[in-house]
Amino acid sequence: MLILAFVVAAVAMRFLPHVWNFTPVVAMLLLAASHMKPKYLWVPIAALMASDFALNLWVYHAPGGLDQYFTWAAWLVVLGLALLALRGKKLGLGRLAGTTVASSTLFFLISNFGVWIAGGLYPRTWSGLASCFTLALPFFRNAALGDLLYVGAFFGLYALIQQRQLAHSAA
Repeated sequence: MLILAFVVAAVAMRFLPHVWNFTPVVAMLLLAASHMKPKYLWVPIAALMASDFALNLWVYHAPGGLDQYFTWAAWLVVLGLALLALRGKKLGLGRLAGTTVASSTLFFLISNFGVWIAGGLYPRTWSGLASCFTLALPFFRNAALGDLLYVGAFFGLYALIQQRQLAHSAA
């Protein structure tokens, strides 16, 4: 299945050197939600969770914390949003860009709320929450730009491969 190749590629790219938060994770989730059979949508989430365990163990040399659950919840929210916004709909540029920006924003809000509530980096006050979000803004910029770039690349490449497969099977 072609979508699985994108899942594997997105997970593998998390292990390559990259600018913080500039990854194809959201692109892969949007592509999976729009094209993967619903009964298999657990696969991208499970692959991301497994890669988190591997990254924590072998790359970061740190255990995952409570904030990790917020990250996983954010991925589920992104997947759900994509199912509602993209599944069975005409995938125009506006719909895809809007869903991407909304996904980036939701991921930022949920995951950084998790950092604030679960970690000891910020006081659990309104001021601490504001500091958490403010200091995370550079990561949000990277994530949003990466999400937009990778969504264009993943959806464009998927469409190109599908078109070639159709042309090849018709010949």
